[in-house]
Amino acid sequence: MNMETLKFFLDIASLKSISKAAQKSHITQSALSQQLKSWENTLGSELFVRSNKGASLTEAGIIAEKYAGQICKLYDDMITEINHLQPTQQELSIYAIPEVCNYALPCTLYEVKKHFPNCHITLNEGASSFVEERLLLEEGDVGFISGPSPKSELSSHMVFSDQVMLVASCTTVCPDKITLNDLPKYPLIWSSQLHCVQRALNDLSVGDLKLNILFNLDSLEAVKLAAIRGHGLAFLPYMSIKKELYSKQLKIIPIDQFQVNNDVYMVKKQNQRCDNDTKQLIRYIEKTLIDTLC
Repeated sequence: MNMETLKFFLDIASLKSISKAAQKSHITQSALSQQLKSWENTLGSELFVRSNKGASLTEAGIIAEKYAGQICKLYDDMITEINHLQPTQQELSIYAIPEVCNYALPCTLYEVKKHFPNCHITLNEGASSFVEERLLLEEGDVGFISGPSPKSELSSHMVFSDQVMLVASCTTVCPDKITLNDLPKYPLIWSSQLHCVQRALNDLSVGDLKLNILFNLDSLEAVKLAAIRGHGLAFLPYMSIKKELYSKQLKIIPIDQFQVNNDVYMVKKQNQRCDNDTKQLIRYIEKTLIDTLC
């Protein structure tokens, strides 16, 4: 006799049918009948009277049902108490734009793990629209996007701003400073991820400036690598190029009277449904984000 047999027996007693109990447990009727017969042989008594109308308990079956119920409850209580001894693992799902996901948040999440060792955090990368979509579907708990969200179902507030700079390989020959009118003279590796650059050009009414874009890449890492190899100039967030500037793989090319800032907003769904542990994790990230960014 084992716990599985006891639970099968209680199902038969409750449903008054071996076939229905078999369907409920997704096993064959013959397999369930064999288990029941084996237990009846062990007890030395038949537990059910079988008929065309189903299965009804015998006197021995009524006694067995009483004690089987008690045994199963005690077993479930034991498992529950043992599980309570184990530390529960908190779950947090974050969606973020690539520059935040890859360059800003890893250090923050390292600090989070130090203070919440039992939390399991998933960090997912995507464009701002993708991040918003995941949050609205409640697949993510918190997100980081470029600019405030226009969606009324999401709350957003700015958490930091990162300057986007025009850079080139240190081997590329070009002036120390250029104007916007000079920009079309140079080949550009463009990234559709950085909407803030196009917005800044539009704000200056130069959105129709005929830029010499060699190719458009989704990956900021791919853009950076192409720039390092001297394939062209590129706009990249400062946080993504700090190491390459220090090692003199890249250099900044200032543009006279033109500056682009990528304002990063933290977004959450309005009236978000999450437990207190998740809310505590999010509050901690909000509190420590600026001091722990990479």
